[in-house]
Amino acid sequence: MKFEVLTKSHVSKLLDFELKNREWFESYISPRPNDFYSHSGVNKHIDSLLNQINSGNAFCGVILKYNVIVARANLKNISDQSAYVGYRVGKDFTSQGVATYCLEQLIDIGKSKLNLKQLNAQVLNNNPTSMHILHKFGFEAVSTTPNFIKLNNKQLSCTELILKYA
Repeated sequence: MKFEVLTKSHVSKLLDFELKNREWFESYISPRPNDFYSHSGVNKHIDSLLNQINSGNAFCGVILKYNVIVARANLKNISDQSAYVGYRVGKDFTSQGVATYCLEQLIDIGKSKLNLKQLNAQVLNNNPTSMHILHKFGFEAVSTTPNFIKLNNKQLSCTELILKYA
């Protein structure tokens, strides 16, 4: 696996990744607008992320295996020496250590490149695997919001977790 910082060169591969995994992702998180799922939609999405990166508010990467994007990994809402971690792994690459690799990269980048003191994460209760991986890396739950979102006709709670760097 290889971690790459997101660039405009990833447009086609990212569109392929998002289209292939659309149904899978939408079973766990809110759907993206339909116009996202086009070359111009993903291009605009990357432009927006690059603006956030350039302003110091985000760090975004992709994980490739065999020159195909298998996951995305982000640090967003960077401020006051903290950021929110986020990652999404393609359906065909679950249970292969990809999420663990994503989180390892984000934790390292947050500490060594961005000098953050804390990482935050939010996990919906329909995603116990992600919760397990975050706990494995030392994230601790600090609060849970019941009825955080309605997704696929189910009310889901959201747990906020924190990892403080030593």
